[in-house]
Amino acid sequence: MIVGQKRAFSLEDLAEIEGRLVAQGNRHDLALVSFGLDTMLRSSDLLATKVWQIKHTNGPIRTLIARRQRKTRHIVNPVLTPPTRQYLTAWLEQSGKGPQDFVFTRTKPKDAKPITRAHYADIVKNWASWLGYDPQEFSSHSIRRSKPAQMYWAGEDIALISRLLGHQSIANTIEYLGITQHKAEAAALRHPMMLGAKK
Repeated sequence: MIVGQKRAFSLEDLAEIEGRLVAQGNRHDLALVSFGLDTMLRSSDLLATKVWQIKHTNGPIRTLIARRQRKTRHIVNPVLTPPTRQYLTAWLEQSGKGPQDFVFTRTKPKDAKPITRAHYADIVKNWASWLGYDPQEFSSHSIRRSKPAQMYWAGEDIALISRLLGHQSIANTIEYLGITQHKAEAAALRHPMMLGAKK
C-alpha cells in the first residue's frame, strides 16, 4: 500500500460488517455502506445526496443515477445493485424522508443536514475496529476504494473502473488503487536472492 493511502475492505470484511449491521437493525449504516460501495463517490458527493437524486417520484429507488462530482465537475453514472436498493428503501421508509431531504442524517430530524465527513470517517474506523484492524488505516476513502479494487483483481477492465470512479485517466486509477505498488511488491517477493539458513 502506498504511504498515505487508506486500506480497502475485502469481501470477507464487508460480509462481517453487513452481518453486524443487520443484527443491530441499523438501516442507516446499511444504506450508507452499500450506497458508498456501489457509487464509489467521494464523501463530499456521497453525503450531499438527496432523496430525489436516487428515487423515482412516488416510485422505487433508481438503478442508474447521475452525479456531477464537486472536485472534477465530471458527471459519473453509478449503478445501484439490488442489495443497495433494498437497504436504501428500508432506510427511507424508516426515516420518512421526502424528495428534498438528505439521505444520510442518522437519527436527526428527517430534514436535518447530512452527517459530516468526519462523522462518516469515524463510522468507517469503527467498522475497522470491529474487524480487529488499526482504525487509523481506514477512512471514508476505504469505502470508495473497496469495490474498484475488487473489480480490478477480479479481472474487470481498468478503463471501465476508471470511468466509474470519474477519473480523468487510467493512470490516475492505477495510482489511486495502488496497483503498480502492489504488483511491484509481489514481484519482489517472487525473487528472493538468498537461500536462508537451514535448520
